[in-house]
Amino acid sequence: MIKEKTNNKISKEKGEYKRDSIKQKVSSNTSSKEKDKNKIKENGKINVQEVENKLDEDVVIMSCNSSNNLNLPIIDLKFSDSCFVAFLDTGANVSLIQPSALEKIKEQNKVTFVSRSVRIHTLNNNTLPYHSAVNIKVRIGNKCFSNLFFVTQTNWSSKYSIILGYDFIQKNCILLDIPNQKILIEKQSFGFYEDTPRNSSPSLSADTESSQVRLVNNVTILPNSSRILKLKISDSFTNEKNFVYIPSCNADISINESIHNVDNSGNIITIVENNTSNKITLRKNSKLAQAHSATDFIFRDSNDFHEEPNEILQVNTLTADEITTLRREELNADDFNLEHLNETEKNEILKLLMQNFKVFSKSYQTLGCTDAITPKFTLLHNFPIQTKPYPIPKIAHDFAKQEIQKLLEAGIIEPSTSNYSFPIIFVKKKSDSKKLKFRMVVDYRLLNSVTESFKICLPKTTYILHEISGKKWYCVLDLKSAFFQIKIKNSDKQKLAFCSELGNFQPTRLPFGSKNSTYYFHLLISKCLDDLKGPNIQFFLDDIIIAANSIPEMNTRLQLVFDRLAKFNLTLDPNKIQICKTNITYLGFNISANGYAPSEDNIQKVTKFPVAQNVKQVQSYLGMMNYFRHLIFNYAEVVEPIVNLKRKGTPFVWSENCQDAFNVMQEIILNKPTIRNYDESKPLFLTTDASKVALCAILLQKDGEHFYPIEFFSKQLSPSERNYSSIRRELFAIFMGIKHFREYLYGRHFYLLTDAKSLTYHMNLDKQPDIVKRWLLYLQDFSYNIDHIKGCDNPADFLSRMQIEDVEVNNLFHMGDQLSHSNIKLCQSMDSCTSEIIKRIEERDTKTCHKYFIDSYTGLLMFEIKSGKDQILNKIYIPRNLVRDCLLVAHAPHFGVQKTYDFIKIKYFWPGMYADVKNFCENFCNCMQNKPKRKTITHSIPKHHLTPGEFLAVDIVGKLPRSVDNQNYILTIVDNYSRYLEAISIPNTTSNTIIRHLNYYFSRFGLPKYILSDNATYFKSDEIVDFYESLRIEHRKTSIYYPKSNGLLERTHRVLKESVASISHKVHDWSTSLLFFKLHYNNSKHVVTQYTPAELLFGRRVNISIHSYDDPKYVEDFSLYLYKVQNN
Repeated sequence: MIKEKTNNKISKEKGEYKRDSIKQKVSSNTSSKEKDKNKIKENGKINVQEVENKLDEDVVIMSCNSSNNLNLPIIDLKFSDSCFVAFLDTGANVSLIQPSALEKIKEQNKVTFVSRSVRIHTLNNNTLPYHSAVNIKVRIGNKCFSNLFFVTQTNWSSKYSIILGYDFIQKNCILLDIPNQKILIEKQSFGFYEDTPRNSSPSLSADTESSQVRLVNNVTILPNSSRILKLKISDSFTNEKNFVYIPSCNADISINESIHNVDNSGNIITIVENNTSNKITLRKNSKLAQAHSATDFIFRDSNDFHEEPNEILQVNTLTADEITTLRREELNADDFNLEHLNETEKNEILKLLMQNFKVFSKSYQTLGCTDAITPKFTLLHNFPIQTKPYPIPKIAHDFAKQEIQKLLEAGIIEPSTSNYSFPIIFVKKKSDSKKLKFRMVVDYRLLNSVTESFKICLPKTTYILHEISGKKWYCVLDLKSAFFQIKIKNSDKQKLAFCSELGNFQPTRLPFGSKNSTYYFHLLISKCLDDLKGPNIQFFLDDIIIAANSIPEMNTRLQLVFDRLAKFNLTLDPNKIQICKTNITYLGFNISANGYAPSEDNIQKVTKFPVAQNVKQVQSYLGMMNYFRHLIFNYAEVVEPIVNLKRKGTPFVWSENCQDAFNVMQEIILNKPTIRNYDESKPLFLTTDASKVALCAILLQKDGEHFYPIEFFSKQLSPSERNYSSIRRELFAIFMGIKHFREYLYGRHFYLLTDAKSLTYHMNLDKQPDIVKRWLLYLQDFSYNIDHIKGCDNPADFLSRMQIEDVEVNNLFHMGDQLSHSNIKLCQSMDSCTSEIIKRIEERDTKTCHKYFIDSYTGLLMFEIKSGKDQILNKIYIPRNLVRDCLLVAHAPHFGVQKTYDFIKIKYFWPGMYADVKNFCENFCNCMQNKPKRKTITHSIPKHHLTPGEFLAVDIVGKLPRSVDNQNYILTIVDNYSRYLEAISIPNTTSNTIIRHLNYYFSRFGLPKYILSDNATYFKSDEIVDFYESLRIEHRKTSIYYPKSNGLLERTHRVLKESVASISHKVHDWSTSLLFFKLHYNNSKHVVTQYTPAELLFGRRVNISIHSYDDPKYVEDFSLYLYKVQNN
């Protein structure tokens, strides 16, 4: 349909009438035909010149579209000896002719070209380019007609050459007799036939299944925002090199017409805008557009568009000398942060910086500019892409005006009349000040989808860090607005134009956000600094790092870099550079003489990262953690539970294993794993290991007798690799480790440390599998010695159990000062009840206060309680406002009601104490979560052995989540007589580890006669058996599959797990919480013996947190103390 854009309703006074769509206009209704005839008769014949005068520049006069639901009237036009097929389109305001048809006409007769300045628009409001307008005489039958035709730039159909529009129909008073398939011109009639045209107009709309463009996934678009969509085109169009798609009409969303290439999966990318204030959801497979072959379209290249001279000053008119002078004037000594240096160092560095003022810029006007490289933006097609400008937030409006004005004054952008147009957005920048700062960014996503890509090869972060770390002094230089320092070609400026509410502009320098900007800048900085690159100078895009071991050495290297930047006319930002620091942040790591570790900002990001709620968040988390994987031992195996959540078909369930892995990673990063720099003068060691789920390798060097890591490598095994035998997995780990560290190992001798004879085994095989042959063949290129070591001596194992010295355990047993004598005394004086009792005691009211007294030593209010017939116990009266503090301290190990009450009643008293304890313990949330209700089964109490330490029960708890000090198990030892518990955290369950800790126990408590354990392999090994026999200890074992035969230890384990789980703030703090638990467990009254284990083993109570506030009042004689213990 061709219609007028300005108004579809024209007044009758102008001799025109309301025109409708083809569906409404072309009808078989005879009465409608008569009405049309009468109207034309009333208006009379319209002069051609009158029609042409209406075609002015300000009116959009044409829009082209076709519909498959209609059969258009087709007629044959004759010109000299040539015949052309044309169709009548009553919805078109003008008539069109293809350039190929015009060429045939020009060969036979002269044509008259007419000057016309109009804009022709399609139904979808896209401009249709045309070459010119011509007056042509044609014949229908034997009758001649003259009409104005617009010559399009494209041959839009191979079947139809001419469109006869409404101007032709109106000028010649043509009537359509649809039922009889005739056209009536004055008194003559001519026949026509109906046909459904294909590719019949410059904007096509073939409503067939093969040309439909549908949405790939469900998409939600926020109000007044845009989003990139992935669309899928029918298989019939995937063979097209490129095609045009025309979006379906929708008032709520806007999608621009554009031309696209189809990828291998038949998908294309476009941008949709939500024009409403409501959220819009587009469903999968929604039909959003029609696709048409781009071979039927011809478009002008952007170079063909000619701009008119711009009246606004758009180029920086400052000369090179003026820019140099301005750089000198705007640079101040205060721009550099040198407070960390002493006065001599500061003056020396400052002098160097001020002398090199040419390489510093503080404004856009003094920004460097280079043509050392010439960026080129090659598009996959020349179809202009336009998008609507995004609204500028009010809070950023002033910034936008100032920023655009600064860029204009500096000549970085200029006003534009380009047919390309992309919106700008404003992103908040990090700022130390309270004032909001923004960054203006052009949304080039749609342009990037049709821009030819260039592969960029950036240096590995680990390589830079290894090269540069280990020095004493560091500098980091940052280029100011780095991309803006590169000129772009005039022919590419219009392709990068952007629009805003403030106008249309185009860059003259390389913009941020375009697809290949990073590629071209990397080319520039490499060309500038590549020959300076080495152990002391490295760069990653616009961040340059320089290292030295002394200030004079640093000055020399800084001057080298400054000279090279000045040669290329590149400038630095003085406010962002870091000068001469011993500890510096670069690429997310803190670099120092000791090596490099994650920066504080990155540590905060990791520790504050929330638990993932879906697969997308899992991918974000793993993407962040992969940046640190070379710092983490056995990374692949640790995160394996989380990685499994990404597998297709796996339901998303954040399990306990996932949480454990998440916590381990947070703890590792929180402890700042540090990697030392690689030293070429020291020998290299490689150790590898493999499990059923992952393999790992560590590159090591030695400092004296101690290994230190250079880098870690790990890889999760695929399902097929997990089917390898253990010895093949070990060989695979060696192969992958050497392959990963090839840059260090190739061409130099190293030592391979392994705890498996995998190489020897596979080399001696008569028939080696093909994959093993390939691995062994690869290893032949390397020079190494194989050192076979035991698993316990493997540096990998050593690192996995390496003690972390930074764990804060200084306040392990400190519970605060709430129950100090001074605080209790203060609270007693402030409490209404206790203060009243104190007042009556001072007034000597013995009738109501005969059980209370003031302690002469501490000044505290005390309460007398009789214990037995003759014994009287004095206890501190706890005021009501300290009751909760007392309960918290007593319940710190999270024992039950009775044990908590026993802890308190030894020293303290208040009315209703037992009820308060019971209510507090039963409603303590963390405690109740870790103590599920169980049915209590009563068993007969076994007969006790004669003496403490004679009979021991031992067992292992675990495997537990790896603790902060790299422990995985707990070795438990219980004395059967006293119930005294010793619980020791251990990294593994090897015989050597168990024997070492048993010896430690025996050295403190003496040798037992009997040891009871279960039938676990580690308790039946030859080493354990020989160890017991050498000490003449009888080893007894419990019944198989019947743990109740060691019921005392099993019950202790239950209490241990519940208590430690409640005490630990984090799951990996359990080894620290274990110490706190042991102290309180061994000093709590046992239900069987009615004494504490410590009392029975040592003959006395041991102070715990709640009892440690009383100062000793006297020192007892040694002989008297020993007498009491022996006769207890």
